[in-house]
Amino acid sequence: MGGMQAVRRRLWLIAFAVTCVVSPARAGSPALGQLDALYARRDDSAALAEAQHVADAALAAAPTDYGTLWRAARVYFSLSDDPRRSGDERTRAGKTAWELAQRAVAANPNAVEGHYWSALGVGGWAREMGVMRAIANGIEGKFTGELKRADALDPSYDHGSIPVIWAAYYLEIPWPKRDRKKAEESARRALQINPASLRARLYLARVYNDQDKPAEAKALLAEIAAAPVGRYDAPEERRAKHEAAQLAASIK
Repeated sequence: MGGMQAVRRRLWLIAFAVTCVVSPARAGSPALGQLDALYARRDDSAALAEAQHVADAALAAAPTDYGTLWRAARVYFSLSDDPRRSGDERTRAGKTAWELAQRAVAANPNAVEGHYWSALGVGGWAREMGVMRAIANGIEGKFTGELKRADALDPSYDHGSIPVIWAAYYLEIPWPKRDRKKAEESARRALQINPASLRARLYLARVYNDQDKPAEAKALLAEIAAAPVGRYDAPEERRAKHEAAQLAASIK
């Protein structure tokens, strides 16, 4: 009897060990926390390179896990958004981000993350094409469709970035779709969600500058310059400050 119990115990331990190895949740959990920590340092090239390595390993271990997929898409979007990389590298990374996010959407279509990073992945993919070529190739529709779905699910996601992205869209899209009024409305909606948003202020400043209101634009840019870093997303805050300083230097 004792021998049979020992055999059963060994079989149970083997089954438990196999479950620990193949379970996406168990395999992915430590990596997901690591990816979140690395994302907070993504403007450090070493941290971004490490994030890519961790994401690729996590995908190999859990290729259908929703949390793994959208975080991997976030890594590849960050690569596409890195100005230190070549245009071709950024385009490939953006397309990979979109593909991974689409797999996340398939895994969980009613969660915001997949749709959000899918929209941003499309943007990274199309960056080197130029707006008109992207529109002609139907990429604009992919972008707006995913962003609308993300907006419907949770407009506050990523520190209120969804209305900020709408503001950028209405500022950058060529005439006749360019709409500074909608850009202003979107930026103000972003500030209602996240009053600390520096990029929302930056886009409002751009609107005011385009409307020949330099005093209003300069006041917002001064707010950005004076704001402390680290209130919601330090890498993004630093980047918004840099862009705001460039705009401020161009206003007479």
